[in-house]
Amino acid sequence: MTTLTETDVQSDLNAVNSQLAELVEELNKVNAAREQLVTQIQNLNGVSMYLRGKMPPEEAPENGEIVADESGVERTDEYPT
Repeated sequence: MTTLTETDVQSDLNAVNSQLAELVEELNKVNAAREQLVTQIQNLNGVSMYLRGKMPPEEAPENGEIVADESGVERTDEYPT
């Protein structure tokens, strides 16, 4: 015979397990989206390096040189590690 306390514990356990399964599924989706973004960034970095290599030497910025565009936003050619 189960007591009220055992039933409450089982109910709580079921609710926690259900929430845990939902969070794991959500994390897997976020991780997949992150991996997709990492791949896109790597691909764009590769294209950027290729295109920089095609620029004439006098127009190519030095590695790490700060470049300002028309909007006044500065960027560097350095990449995070």
